[in-house]
Amino acid sequence: MKKRIHRTVAIAVLGGIALLAASPASAAGEKELFVKHCASCHGKDGKAQTPVARKLGVKDLSLSRVADGEIERQITEGRKDDRGNPKMPPFKGKLSAEEIASLIPVVKGFRK
Repeated sequence: MKKRIHRTVAIAVLGGIALLAASPASAAGEKELFVKHCASCHGKDGKAQTPVARKLGVKDLSLSRVADGEIERQITEGRKDDRGNPKMPPFKGKLSAEEIASLIPVVKGFRK
């Protein structure tokens, strides 16, 4: 019984260390994903000060107060204006569900 408890604790500790070690790399990967797929419109700082953003009226992410589920939906399905014209392309099929979910904290990280 003691061996099993010690083994379980050791696995939990090693798992926690692995998660902590992976977090900075993961965060860097999420930021790279944002830069690759989102920064051309939203800007690297999320403030939408790019030529494309000005032309399309892209919103400044630092001012966004959108809930997590809505962020995920907008990334997945894209956005359309009041007339139904595309404003943001959908990323479903381009990014995995995990990649889309990983962008939520990046988007929220731009908030003031």
